[in-house]
Amino acid sequence: MSVRVLSLVAICLALPAAAEADPSVAFTARIEVLTDAQRAKMSGLSWHEGCPVPLDDLVSIHLKHFGYDNAVHDGLLVVHRRVAKEIAAAFQELFAARFPIERMQPYEDFAVAEYALSNDTVGFYCRPAQDNPNEFSWHAYGLAIDVNPMTNPYHDPKGWWPKGSNGERARSASGLLNESSGAIRIFMNHGWQWGGWEVAPDYMHFGKVTVGDDDNPLKRNVWASQLQFAPD
Repeated sequence: MSVRVLSLVAICLALPAAAEADPSVAFTARIEVLTDAQRAKMSGLSWHEGCPVPLDDLVSIHLKHFGYDNAVHDGLLVVHRRVAKEIAAAFQELFAARFPIERMQPYEDFAVAEYALSNDTVGFYCRPAQDNPNEFSWHAYGLAIDVNPMTNPYHDPKGWWPKGSNGERARSASGLLNESSGAIRIFMNHGWQWGGWEVAPDYMHFGKVTVGDDDNPLKRNVWASQLQFAPD
């Protein structure tokens, strides 16, 4: 199958003053259908028969991001096609804010469940929900993104995951997310909720908010376009 470009988002955008010193730095994002090679690599790893979305509903976003080394890198996220444009827009804003992302590769580039140990920012992968093995995770629908998971870990009953991570939010660290992070507000402005406010905090996790009675979030008839903090 040949690659068909679905949308080209934000090519060579102007950056704020913090980045203007280097005129060669520009944000780009390119949304494409999955290639045959991608589909073959995903099958049996991040996707398998029985997952709640077909591969035809997933797209890859090839985008620029700042790394922990303050240089610009090429990244790739796989998400559901229905949220691809808003995710590209959110990462454009993260780029403008120079929010650092250490690595951005597909889930299947790593051994099973080991993307987090490499601090890899990842979108789609088909697995059960952390808090309910009888339900699919938002990742399995292509409606979730984990951002810098080693820096922003998940607290399960056994402790912080991935192993060796640090859940302290008051510390200073590249790519760290806490309640005052501008990155959280960027995602909220596109209707995505941060997992850091959960009872078992999942600091890496952002999920698209959909509302309705159906267990499948893709079939709900209300999708949040923006979230805001409660008024005082």
